[in-house]
Amino acid sequence: MHLRHLLPLAAFLLPLRLPAQTSADTGSIPDPARVIHRVQLQRRDIFDPDERSWFAKLANSLHVRTRPAVIRRELLFRPGQSFDSASIAESERNLRAMGIFRHVQIDTIRTPKGLMLRVLTKDGWSTQADWRFRSTGGQVAFTIGLVENNLLGTASSAAVRYRKDPDRSSVTLAFRRPRLFAGTTGLGVAYENRSDGSIAAIALDRPFFALTSRQAFRFEAENRHERILRFRDGLDLARDTLSRRYTLVRGAAAWAIQASTAGYLRAGVAAQVRRDDFQPESSSESFARTVTGAVGPYLVWNRARFLVTRGYAGFAREEDVDLGTTLRVGLGLAPKAFGYERNGMGPEIRGRVGGRIPGGFAYLEALANGLYTSAGLDSGTAQVAATTVFQPGPRHVAVLHAEAGWRENPTPGEEFDLGLGTGPRAFGSHAFTGDRAVFLTAEYRYTVVEDLLNMASLGVAGFVDHGGAWYAGSRRRLGWDAGVGLRVGASRSSVTDALRFDFARRFANDVESAGWVLTVGKGFAFGSLGTGSS
Repeated sequence: MHLRHLLPLAAFLLPLRLPAQTSADTGSIPDPARVIHRVQLQRRDIFDPDERSWFAKLANSLHVRTRPAVIRRELLFRPGQSFDSASIAESERNLRAMGIFRHVQIDTIRTPKGLMLRVLTKDGWSTQADWRFRSTGGQVAFTIGLVENNLLGTASSAAVRYRKDPDRSSVTLAFRRPRLFAGTTGLGVAYENRSDGSIAAIALDRPFFALTSRQAFRFEAENRHERILRFRDGLDLARDTLSRRYTLVRGAAAWAIQASTAGYLRAGVAAQVRRDDFQPESSSESFARTVTGAVGPYLVWNRARFLVTRGYAGFAREEDVDLGTTLRVGLGLAPKAFGYERNGMGPEIRGRVGGRIPGGFAYLEALANGLYTSAGLDSGTAQVAATTVFQPGPRHVAVLHAEAGWRENPTPGEEFDLGLGTGPRAFGSHAFTGDRAVFLTAEYRYTVVEDLLNMASLGVAGFVDHGGAWYAGSRRRLGWDAGVGLRVGASRSSVTDALRFDFARRFANDVESAGWVLTVGKGFAFGSLGTGSS
């Protein structure tokens, strides 16, 4: 895709106008009867006051309730402003997105003095034991850790994890505090000590807090000393082993050209400096130091539409699903003066669209990017994914997901790599690798009980997976599995995604024999494009 192909699209986006949804947008005089007189917070603990068991009292005594200031800063309305249902709904979404509440509700109450908004939040148990286990044949991968998502009631998260898989072991420490500086700018830091290297990262960001927000920025830096194992044809032994030295410093800033509760048009600019060097692990030579830079603008257009549902990723809890339309286009400039061999440009496009369907909802995601030079396409990626969700009854949900990907000249370690919990869940580590990939999965879940002993939700599921990866010019390598599983969710937890205990039957392919596999994971066997699975 060349620049001339993107210009008509940008020209089409710029004139788009978004309809005003609030009195502030239209400039109309607010109705005195609709002016907010007071905002009242009702902060509940993990267990409600009428739940008086010894366990409830113990849990509440050990938990620090979310601080009022943490809640108030997420609200998009203030006393003296006109009532706006769109801002109320977005405030509820903001609070749920924090991942620290088990229930959020904002009600309107008429009082003799005027309109009062009551904000009810019920904290979830935010200290989580993160444990996952996958076993395929003789291969085992597991993660154990402790995660606190609401440290001292500040919405800060801290985590420590130990992970062991056939390739390496690692210990990870991470901390994240949104709105740490000036009530707007967040900080995140992470360090991972691997048996064969290390990763360190830091990020400062001020995101768009609402659809109507006017500006945002992000700065991030990452440094990696790592070993890259490259597998092929489903073999257990790596075909190639490389040492990597990687450093990335990146910054981005964006401004809203148009913004309302109906959506937005935003323009931004991003710039980066990157070092990425490889050499064979057995080499005794010193590392080269290749430094490149890139800079470029981008546009993001959104038409907002959200659905509040239950029983999708978790059980009987409100979940926000984005069914709007979002389109991002950008162009990165990579001149020879910034360290590249040739002058180049990197177009990007990414989109998502969703909607209601009979009995449920569906959404489609796609992305494409690449680097073009005078010699043609240097490298590129294209991926597409579709997800359909049917909810025929309050306790029933069926999820169908399909995705496919293509990569040209991927950086070592960036190839598609499916197996041991990623993609078809019954196959071993690195069972499918390549620059082409496809994955399809279907799952039907029935919720047996939503709140067992006021602590847990239980469900049963049946599933089937099909997918694989291969290199261009070689034969396609695919695999099938199917099975049943148990789904467990903590009804008092702040985490929505259910734990899954799956007993899967792997069907034989060209490398793997047939067999039964037990896996323990979290959420679905797929994620949004670029995130992978749990």
